[in-house]
Amino acid sequence: MDVAATSTTQTTETASSSSLSQLSEDYTRFLTLLTAQIEYQDPLAPMDSSQFVSQLAQLSQVEQAVKSNSNLETLSAQFGALTSVAGAGMIGHDVTVNSGNVMLEDGVSDGYYMLTDAASEVSAQIIDPLDRVVRTLEGLSTTSGELLPLDWDGKDSLGQDMLSGSYSVRINAVGSDGEAVAAYTYRKAAVQEVLFADGELYYNLSGNESVPSSSVLSIR
Repeated sequence: MDVAATSTTQTTETASSSSLSQLSEDYTRFLTLLTAQIEYQDPLAPMDSSQFVSQLAQLSQVEQAVKSNSNLETLSAQFGALTSVAGAGMIGHDVTVNSGNVMLEDGVSDGYYMLTDAASEVSAQIIDPLDRVVRTLEGLSTTSGELLPLDWDGKDSLGQDMLSGSYSVRINAVGSDGEAVAAYTYRKAAVQEVLFADGELYYNLSGNESVPSSSVLSIR
């Protein structure tokens, strides 16, 4: 089982480390300069140390801000790691996800659809990677609010077996009033890999499709 990690957190941690290192050098350089000026100041015209004290306070504030940011990034990295580990338990499970694609393998497709309202007529177009409609499925179920199988047998309009692979699906649904009815397409697929990116968990599915966990309708 593979759990992929992103480089975003590593990059921000490197940036924070670099900022802290630079700040430490500036801090040391400033103290050295302040010490030298105090040591070699004119006894008859002593320097005004208030500006140095003010700058020293500002440096301290910046140092605390950088350290706080670094701590937050560390917590974010730990959260991402924990989320990825927890998500690793999904590998091998079948999920139903919102997707405009359907995977065909050995004549078996994994496509489904759901209508938002009852329709009087529903059809589906199967589109190949070259954007060609290879099959139109007529007389599909008009029931609304349920996950319905696409029932594509993997053949084109001439009855020829299509090659295994990923195909797009377009649902055309019409209500009794002649108006279009909204429809969503789904597929059931096995989770092959889990990764955490941009604050969200993603599942890599069979057919080289990556979907956010928020698009998952059900898990089995």
